[in-house]
Amino acid sequence: MALPLAGVRVLDVTTLLPGNYCTWLMGSLGADVIKIESPVTGDPMRSVGVQVNGQGATHHLVNRGKRSVVLDLKDGAGRDAFLRLVDTADVVVDSFRPGVMDRLGLGPDTLRARRPSLVVGSISGFGAEGPHAGLPAHDINGLAFSGHLERLPRESGTVPSAPTLPIANLVGGSLMPALGLVALVLRARTTGEGGWLDAALADGAALLPTVELADHLAGAALRSGGSVEYDGRPFYRVYELVDGFVAVGAVEAHYWAALCAALGLDEYADAQHDETRRADVVAAFSTRFRGLTKSALQQLLAGRNTCTTVVNSFADLLQDPHAVARELIREVAGLPMHLLAPPFRIDRARPAETTGAPRHGEHTREVLAELAGRSGASIPATTGVRP
Repeated sequence: MALPLAGVRVLDVTTLLPGNYCTWLMGSLGADVIKIESPVTGDPMRSVGVQVNGQGATHHLVNRGKRSVVLDLKDGAGRDAFLRLVDTADVVVDSFRPGVMDRLGLGPDTLRARRPSLVVGSISGFGAEGPHAGLPAHDINGLAFSGHLERLPRESGTVPSAPTLPIANLVGGSLMPALGLVALVLRARTTGEGGWLDAALADGAALLPTVELADHLAGAALRSGGSVEYDGRPFYRVYELVDGFVAVGAVEAHYWAALCAALGLDEYADAQHDETRRADVVAAFSTRFRGLTKSALQQLLAGRNTCTTVVNSFADLLQDPHAVARELIREVAGLPMHLLAPPFRIDRARPAETTGAPRHGEHTREVLAELAGRSGASIPATTGVRP
């Protein structure tokens, strides 16, 4: 069965997590993603973290299914080869700071003048315009700008800590750009008109809607210090178990009532929003949960709708029956690590694996031979093209 983006070619001129994940998402939907890497070292993602088969574990997650071509975009021969690839492409995505591609003679206006149907995506920390444009940024900087880092829950008198989940990277630098690029490809296929997508880590984090931010936009005052939507109320918090933790999200009254019944705490069913009893309710639930193991709690909650979930570790996730049934984690022959599956199912199945993460420059000759319509052996090695 053809995947939705089959026939779409993406030139991936990105490095590190945000752009790599963005283009991998497109590749998992069927796009032919050609990863353009610089000579010598290529994408630093190759060296990040535990090395598996000589390449970083995260590289295996976000670059598999792509082909790696080494081109020196600062060299005339490399730029010429890149432009010839642009003539065959639907999308070009880069993650340089604003102005870098323009200085290389490969900016959005230049590329789209050459190929009007081309979709160009630029992923940066703060975007291409505005007072912060051009400033370097990683996930923590995007979160700091957005206001969300300041609002993270913390003990009084302590400073905020960056969450381990890189929200700005994955939302502002990956998911949102991927959505925009796919939409522009659809327009280009319909009208012949491409477009330029200017995506920023900071924008992606700042524009995430939350109840607290919405209320503040409507004129409500913000409470001092970090907070969460329900501020640690008994129906929306994490409790300790004998051997771990449990997350309770029983916001609706019927979920709360069902949880109270399952735990034998029916006397608190009418105290869900009673602030005068909050301390007593939290204490009672804390005591009850501390006497239960994960297994015992899951047996108590079986068949009941309580909006309550045992907190998994990453190790637990690998063995969780639901994760197994949903095929979230997969194994690939010859690779001694598990992989994360694409985050969507299409017609009841997750997209299958195609090829593993490429070695640096593994497909240079292959891709340029396709481009030239001749064998790889006839392509000369130059300062701009490394075989």
